Amino acid sequence: MMGEENQNFSYDYDMNYTYYTLDDHFVTLEEHLPFASVINAVCYSIIICISLPGNSFLLWALLMHEGLKSSADCFLLHLTASDIIFTFTLVPWTVNHVCGWIFSEMFCKLSNLGIFLGLYSYMSFLTVMTVHRYIVIVHPVFATSVRNSFRITHISSVLVWLISAGFSLPEAFFSGTVNVPDGVFCASHYDSMFSELFGYFTQIIFFFTLPFLVIAFCYGRIGFTIYKSRITSRNRRNAACSIFTIVMGFFVCWTPYNIFLFLYALKILGVHGLQGSGLEKVFEIVYCITHILAYSHCCLNPLIHILGGNKFRRYLPWSRCCTWSSQRYRRYTYTSQSSYSGQTHL
Repeated sequence: MMGEENQNFSYDYDMNYTYYTLDDHFVTLEEHLPFASVINAVCYSIIICISLPGNSFLLWALLMHEGLKSSADCFLLHLTASDIIFTFTLVPWTVNHVCGWIFSEMFCKLSNLGIFLGLYSYMSFLTVMTVHRYIVIVHPVFATSVRNSFRITHISSVLVWLISAGFSLPEAFFSGTVNVPDGVFCASHYDSMFSELFGYFTQIIFFFTLPFLVIAFCYGRIGFTIYKSRITSRNRRNAACSIFTIVMGFFVCWTPYNIFLFLYALKILGVHGLQGSGLEKVFEIVYCITHILAYSHCCLNPLIHILGGNKFRRYLPWSRCCTWSSQRYRRYTYTSQSSYSGQTHL
């Protein structure tokens, strides 16, 4: 990830491979888009307002009502926690876009650690949940024969958090506050081209390409299995819509951003056709659009699980009111019909 900054960086190397940042000739995003900071802050705020209540409600429903009765609920709990971590770290980045970094440098590193931890753990838990669902639906005999499934679930969850934290630590190490003419900002500044490219290709390969291939394969087999089963047409249609929503949501949110990261990495490597000052504006505008789209992934989890099914939607306050009104209407209708029937017999 390019980091959360209002200033972008270009990199020059001398004959001794000395690394320079903050090139004076680099055209900043604000010069091309005067309201880029405001746009980012507004979009971040919208994401926070949707993700934080939705994921908090999902977390509450899982802990207070569902009780983590299955491995699927445990994985969903961890996925929701990663979304909440990611959403909370968007708050200081929103402030960073509006008035610069007003916090300490240590908090800058912790915020960068949190946003990558939320990102990497989300990708990992979404993949693990997909594989678990694939095994349960496509290979049910094997799934029922596995002993100590909850122990495997907990071990897998711990490994996911450890792996995500391990890949997030370098991003925190290479981040810090930067003094520029417009103020102080929290940004990523790498000490070498290798460090920067390693971070980009880590995201592209391990936290997008591999998860996407696994998710596409598993849900493809799941959809085929559901289609061949004896499930009613209505349930089959609902399951197909759920699968389509998950895959397309993942694809729409993350594909544009990772394509941009790949092209930006090629630009750093000096690939012909991606150089020149004219392309700087294009790269900056594309980054502004694609990274906001990618950050909105934390809104998908509550929208799919709360609005897409009755399991968690029934815990909504207005859902209870609607259920109470419906039951009262049915009782009233039944009473009215009974009275009418009695009068007719008389």
